[in-house]
Order: sequence, then C-alpha cells, then structure tokens
Amino acid sequence: MLLPLLWTIFVVLAVISFGMIAAYWLDVQDRGDLGFWRKVWYSVATLLFPVTLPIYAMAGRAGWPRSLRVGSFVPAVALALFAAFLFGLIR
Repeated sequence: MLLPLLWTIFVVLAVISFGMIAAYWLDVQDRGDLGFWRKVWYSVATLLFPVTLPIYAMAGRAGWPRSLRVGSFVPAVALALFAAFLFGLIR
C-alpha cells in the first residue's frame, strides 16, 4: 500500500535532483570570481553531487535563496529512497 506513494515521491525527487545538478553546474560556470581550474574542479565535484551540492549551497558562498539551499538536499534523499528500494527495505 505504501509502495506506490513512495515510488511516486522517489520519481518526483529524482526529477528535481536533475534540476538541482543543472542549477549547481550552471551557477559554477556563471561565477566570475572563480578561476578556470576552480571551475573545472567544481565541475568534477558534480560526480559526488549528494555531498557537494549541500556543501556548495551552504558554505560555498553561492548566494542561493533558501528554496535552492533546501533543494540541494533533495538528491541525497532521492538516493536514500533508491537504496531503500534496491535493498528491499521498502516493499
């Protein structure tokens, strides 16, 4: 009974996660105060997005509004739900 609801929540969070990853990458590329190599390393850090997005949003002087700072945690939640489905914690 709970599976369809949680699956729907997971799909919505996964779609939002793609938007958050794009917002992060575009923000890094648009910042004029970062040099070339810092932009490259921030872009490579996209591979670790569940960790790097919240760190960048909270401590990286990104200047994001509160909604994006809260949204930066969405990819981690989506991956946690995916892991719960994968390992059979949610049936």
